[in-house]
Amino acid sequence: MALAVVIVSHRVFLEKAFYWLQVRQLNRKVLALEKAGHNTRCARQILTETGWLVDSTRDFGRIAERLAALRALLNDPSSLNAPDEQSETDGSWGKGYTEWFFKLDASFDEISALDDKGRTPRYPCHFLDRINSPDKLTAHLNRLLISDLGSDGVDHGREFNETVADLIRLVIHHEPENYPYHPQLKDAFLDFLMNKARNPETGFWGEWYKTGDHITKAGQLSITFHIISYLRGQITDWPKVIETTLAMKDKRYPNGWLSHNGYANHHNMDVVVIFRYGWTYATPPQREAIRTELHKMLDWCLKDSLQPDGSFRLRDEECQEESVYFGAAFLSRIGYFDRTRCFWTNEAFAGTPVVRQRIVQFIRAHVASGGEGGSYYHDALAELGGSAP
Repeated sequence: MALAVVIVSHRVFLEKAFYWLQVRQLNRKVLALEKAGHNTRCARQILTETGWLVDSTRDFGRIAERLAALRALLNDPSSLNAPDEQSETDGSWGKGYTEWFFKLDASFDEISALDDKGRTPRYPCHFLDRINSPDKLTAHLNRLLISDLGSDGVDHGREFNETVADLIRLVIHHEPENYPYHPQLKDAFLDFLMNKARNPETGFWGEWYKTGDHITKAGQLSITFHIISYLRGQITDWPKVIETTLAMKDKRYPNGWLSHNGYANHHNMDVVVIFRYGWTYATPPQREAIRTELHKMLDWCLKDSLQPDGSFRLRDEECQEESVYFGAAFLSRIGYFDRTRCFWTNEAFAGTPVVRQRIVQFIRAHVASGGEGGSYYHDALAELGGSAP
């Protein structure tokens, strides 16, 4: 039996490696199209979903189908540049996606953009109906909270993270305003987050992993950042959260700050936001430790990540638009451009207007060809105090 398990595991590893190679090859093609000024939003959606399938499932049939769909799209310039429009059927966006949680994420971006303009979606957002009662929402989240890799091979960690992040912004802040959310939905959601999904020993949130009868509660940076950020710091157990955040600084994401090759602006931004909300609760030694780490992050961002043209060095599987957004957002939220946001030091930073202008100029030159449809570029301009062209 043990030998059979080893053989199956080895075969799964080889298949995943085979498909990861294809994903990375196609990612280079999509990135080249983005840099050349093409609208790669739908291609990026298929690529993102395929990467998740390879990383988090063993569904090799769907992986092959998604790769074929991406290749067909890349060979059809008219489809490649088609806009991502709202579905008349269920009111969602994200036509390149097949997974509900990815469509939820794409739809939040569009709903938020409409809300900023004082508008509501053209078609009813029926895609939200599947979670629109306390029982439906709780059952859906409970299904995602625990992954049993030995049983079905599916890691629900990313799905849980993105679902929670988008539903906090939609349900808690009632977007879109014309959607009829159940009157008890918000309270049920907060009860699940605070009293079920959080690890009381660390103050963190994260995926739970089941092995036999044992459950391990992972403390993960990204989902903890999302919950703290979108609840605007209104959580309890701040001393534990600060202690846990500092303790994971040398570990790899998702259970630490670091990417596979060191710092990444995305994770650094998450850490900065957690520390900004928790600064009031930090002890003097913790504040000194935070200052040390934020200085190192800022130095790396300016000297290694920021490029002469105002872009940022690509990390992991980011598209260019994501890379610029997270770099700009990190600098903004650490207080590099605005002294009123610099909670951790009284140090004066030199050259900030020049750096800001470089980034703004790059965004304005590339906003029409962003791999995320331009929404990240617009958000970056908002972080920088600029405006869209």
